[in-house]
Amino acid sequence: MSKHQEILSYLEELPIGKRVSVRSISNHLGVSDGTAYRAIKEAENRGIVETRPRSGTIRVKSQKVAIEKLTYAEIAEVTSSEVLAGQEGLEREFSKFSIGAMTEQNILSYLNDGGLLIVGDRTRIQLLALENENAVLVTGGFHVHEDVLKLANQKGIPVLRSKHDTFTVATMINRALSNVQIKTDILTVEKLYRPSHEYGFLRETDTVKDYLDLVRKNRSSRFPVINQHQVVVGVVTMRDAGDKSPSTTIDKVMTRSIFVTGLATNIANVSQRMIAEDFEMVPVVRSNQTLLGVVTRRDVMDKMSRSQVSALPTFSEQIGQKLSYHHDEVVITVEPFMLEKNGVLANGVLAEILTHMTQDLVANSRRNLIIEQMLIYFLQAVQIDDTLRIQARIIHHTRRSAIIDYDIYHGHQIVSKANVTVKIN
Repeated sequence: MSKHQEILSYLEELPIGKRVSVRSISNHLGVSDGTAYRAIKEAENRGIVETRPRSGTIRVKSQKVAIEKLTYAEIAEVTSSEVLAGQEGLEREFSKFSIGAMTEQNILSYLNDGGLLIVGDRTRIQLLALENENAVLVTGGFHVHEDVLKLANQKGIPVLRSKHDTFTVATMINRALSNVQIKTDILTVEKLYRPSHEYGFLRETDTVKDYLDLVRKNRSSRFPVINQHQVVVGVVTMRDAGDKSPSTTIDKVMTRSIFVTGLATNIANVSQRMIAEDFEMVPVVRSNQTLLGVVTRRDVMDKMSRSQVSALPTFSEQIGQKLSYHHDEVVITVEPFMLEKNGVLANGVLAEILTHMTQDLVANSRRNLIIEQMLIYFLQAVQIDDTLRIQARIIHHTRRSAIIDYDIYHGHQIVSKANVTVKIN
């Protein structure tokens, strides 16, 4: 076993929550710092460990998520295909797809175990795919030879048939793969919460003195409070306990009206609530409301600030790519998908345009905001290929909030007006 593999095996055997470092691994296993560093990065890519702000690198529960993979059954559903043979293999995952538009000699280099070949009525190519452990999707609704179906049933490899053409089928599969990637990229609380023993917590029978000691030790001022059953019953902050007698018990000063979250919650939702209500920390609980850990605003904002690249741009990203900045205004050309049936800009499109401009105007790379209110007045319809100019004017701006006025023009004629109110973190 190589040193690299030895380190990976060692990391996999560590208990969940265990902190690791380059120095500790190099000393424990007798390897160089460079070897330890490369192995830790590989482990991070595999989801074995995770680097968290202010916490360092810790062992985490591996995420068994298949990225950019679908089962053959899902492919059949996505492409509206009928299953002709090889039903036993429908639950298998495929790794990639190819289009069988080349000669028999050349196609062999494209046939990988677990792949999917999209092809028309080419019986010999279909047989070659099955012989090389590839599923077959026949486009155009063509007849499939009995020899192909027989071999597919023998090997337990699906043969699908779709009425759509090859281009349409490939587009459908690409979109499905991209959607899987986007879903995988969505951040949840599970990916960045801190365990309770690491962050700190208090019991309702503890005193204000215990709270102040914990503040000095952990350098945080907001902690969850649990009862004898480990259930979260409140939160205590410096505002609650700072001016109280050291002997006062926490249950006398804590805030009982609290917001908690679970592991599966989207980080975007947690972030919005934190900004809106000025929470520095939110307790993370199990389904029975017992304390699991916490998620902090600093960690959330740090994680969300990192760009995530998916195979297919989201609707918001597509709109953002259409915006061109010219001096003190933004220019966008109207495309068919941006319009309602009555010819006015679609609500969602205009809202995304305004959101992007607001982010650029108010927030810098280290600030986050939520839109509290957006008022839009549609004054005139627009046409495809019209060039719109959007002018913004900040009419109120403080450290925590802003109000922006927008005018949208086609030529010299105003098309729409909007007013946006934001809260800034």
